[in-house]
Amino acid sequence: MLETTSTLFQKLCGRESGEALLHQEQTGPTCAQVLQDFLEQTGLSAAEWMAAADISRSYGYQILRGERLPGRDILLRTALSLHLPLKETQRLLAVGGCGALYPRVRRDAAVIFALNQGMTLLETEELLTSLPERSLYAGER
Repeated sequence: MLETTSTLFQKLCGRESGEALLHQEQTGPTCAQVLQDFLEQTGLSAAEWMAAADISRSYGYQILRGERLPGRDILLRTALSLHLPLKETQRLLAVGGCGALYPRVRRDAAVIFALNQGMTLLETEELLTSLPERSLYAGER
């Protein structure tokens, strides 16, 4: 059973319980595992995913082997390319260690809208450009 946030805060206040909590092994699925599950569910091969999300092959395979953690924009491009619903996109962002989409942030709101409307990656890029908001490729340039 998962502990409540307040219980975790209390444990972190104590020296011994805080250190024990910090050294406790994480048991959840990795980003690579969740991504591989999504690829299986959608029927896309690794190469098809990399092409659709515009990710280099070497980097994509490093992600799938768990050697690299993708950035938030790559995870968003992945979600759009795999046509993931919002809930699954938020899960992918969480296991990737990235912040969830937040509707009060205009760029995030645009991505949420795109996901809910089933927009493609290209359509989402066009939407972001029209607003104007930062591209999902901006971190790579």
